[in-house]
Amino acid sequence: MKYFDCPVIGERPASEFVCAGSSIEGLVNEDGNAVRHGLYFGDATARVKREWWWHRPSQIWFLITRDTRTDVVSEIRTASKLGDVPDEGRA
Repeated sequence: MKYFDCPVIGERPASEFVCAGSSIEGLVNEDGNAVRHGLYFGDATARVKREWWWHRPSQIWFLITRDTRTDVVSEIRTASKLGDVPDEGRA
């Protein structure tokens, strides 16, 4: 089983998380057409991406930097400001 080592909640099984897709900040430097396509249809490009992940039990949003070619996670941080959190997670 795959685990994420989170800075706030410790090591947790990946099955407790839901991936909500790429963060917009990670798409800013890309071609505009690619960004629009990625936002509406998903971005299946194999590369290092910053993605939104929702931890269901704690109800905390995380930004996870992950290489989709190897599935290796290089960074996990909590969404620190209300503006960092996708609309689905706002109360």
